[in-house]
Amino acid sequence: MALEGNLKDFSLADVFRLLATGQKTGTLFMEREDAQGKVCFRDGHVYFASSNWNRESLGRRLVKSGVIAEKQLRQALGLQKIQKKEKADRRLGQILVDEGYLESRVLENFIQEQINDTLFDLFRWEEGELRFESDDVCDSEDIGIRVSVENVIMEASRRLEMWNRIRQKIPSMDIVFVMAAAPGDKSMEIHLRPKEWMLLCYLHGGKSVRELVDLTGYNDFETARILYGMYSAGLIEKLGVPDGEKVGR
Repeated sequence: MALEGNLKDFSLADVFRLLATGQKTGTLFMEREDAQGKVCFRDGHVYFASSNWNRESLGRRLVKSGVIAEKQLRQALGLQKIQKKEKADRRLGQILVDEGYLESRVLENFIQEQINDTLFDLFRWEEGELRFESDDVCDSEDIGIRVSVENVIMEASRRLEMWNRIRQKIPSMDIVFVMAAAPGDKSMEIHLRPKEWMLLCYLHGGKSVRELVDLTGYNDFETARILYGMYSAGLIEKLGVPDGEKVGR
């Protein structure tokens, strides 16, 4: 199946639906001046996606997110190299599960969330060249997870709606936030999760959204979403709003 084009001519959602309807297997490559991405399909379902912000290997992403320890990753990679012929087709994720380093459900949820994060990044592109290659199947990234195209599109639409609300209060990556000197009444209603506590701790002395993305390793949507909640609750304050810039772009 030959498929090439530009996002100016048709939407990414339409391309995904076309590949799903045809139950296609292969890789959709995306490229623009400042970024690249790819989405891998098998029988019309998505099983892997990467973009500029998410190019680390599965193992590195699991360690960075605190799902497994660095030592466990090294041991699993060692087993992958020396595994016997009858187990030679085991992927890293399967080895981590087999060795008891994490549960299969945790791995599946992690992979699906990573796919959704990456595809949300790609769905925000307003222009870019597209090319689908049926002979490129990303076998090394296939751990058996399948995500339906309709679920992908629904999740991307939900995040885009939230993103538009966030941009009304956080229109720039260079806005600097600090902890509020006198938290508002709404701050009593918020219960901070570990990610939110981490981000709040980095705000001592003030940090921009861009700096917080670099410090935490969270993507721009996750960082802005947390800041949006804390700002709405009166826990943090803005120090400045540069003109003419948009979050994440």
